Amino acid sequence: MEIIVLDASVVVPLMIQHPLAPKAEALIRHWKREYYRLVSPCFMPVEVVSALRQVVYNGKFDPQQALEAVEIMMGLEIELVAPSAELLQSSLCWAERLGQSKAYDAQYVALAEQLHAEFWSADEKLVNALKALGVDWAHGIGG
Repeated sequence: MEIIVLDASVVVPLMIQHPLAPKAEALIRHWKREYYRLVSPCFMPVEVVSALRQVVYNGKFDPQQALEAVEIMMGLEIELVAPSAELLQSSLCWAERLGQSKAYDAQYVALAEQLHAEFWSADEKLVNALKALGVDWAHGIGG
């Protein structure tokens, strides 16, 4: 079974009216149909909920829609992985390599590396930075 590590930026478009929603939905359908194991760090749902709150706060989404979006997210059945010391240390190293002040993105990358998985993100800047480092298992959904 192949493994895909999903960044929250792939999940958020599914919840809101976003130009990347059709692409994200098609990819997730394909991965589910082909029995890929979809995985994210355990904090991914919190990132998604924070994004939902932001669009509600900005008046672009109804609070009830946000509540329903949480149900949709949970229905995706993405496996959430708790951090280990090794994973956290690896994320610090990735954050350093990527020149990032925070290690959130690096946690996804470290997880993909640890699981020998593909990493998918809607953050093209992150994907391009990884590709510049020679990471061929990083993919963007924007292209």
